[in-house]
Amino acid sequence: MIKAFVFDNKEFAANTYVIGKKGEKCVVVDLGSTSSEVSDFVRRNFEGVSAILLTHGHYDHVRGVSKFIKAMKKDVPVYIHKDDEEMLLSDELNRAVFHGEKVAFDFKLNLVNDGDVLDFNGEHFKVIHTPFHTRGSSCFLLEEDNAIFTGDTLFKNGIGRFDFANSEPDKVHSSLMKLVNLADTLVCYPGHGEITTLKAEKENNPYFRG
Repeated sequence: MIKAFVFDNKEFAANTYVIGKKGEKCVVVDLGSTSSEVSDFVRRNFEGVSAILLTHGHYDHVRGVSKFIKAMKKDVPVYIHKDDEEMLLSDELNRAVFHGEKVAFDFKLNLVNDGDVLDFNGEHFKVIHTPFHTRGSSCFLLEEDNAIFTGDTLFKNGIGRFDFANSEPDKVHSSLMKLVNLADTLVCYPGHGEITTLKAEKENNPYFRG
């Protein structure tokens, strides 16, 4: 099961995805919303949470993490690429300060690298480091479910901005090339907007065509 929560029209928060078999432990990708919608769903359908995976460190992808963990009433390991660790320690870098908020990061943090494979209950999430939106931006490839969680690396017909202080605009091409050779059939679950497929993006996304 992959359950998508879309918050773009409700609050300034990225899409959240919950992955797992009902009645077992699940994995959550990105938690930008501070509402109880995701935690309520998890408690109703799963016995717990194996991990929270963060595609990058921007405020709209991480601001709900602490509240979610408290709602679970037990520690949940959080994973992010090592190059975005600093963003979780600075409200200026994660951009919370520009929205009049502070983000409290009081959870256990695990740093990952390109090519790492994270095994949770037999589901294997491969880390694909795709820097440009942020230095540590990453996608999580879940071949068992024919899915890739692309954060702000890849949207339907677009990509994330690369004009922030910790963006790396010169790495747009090399990062997207990491996705070109992946299976066309992969379903892409982006950080914002509609779910798409890698085949559709290769054919229609101007950043691929270019």
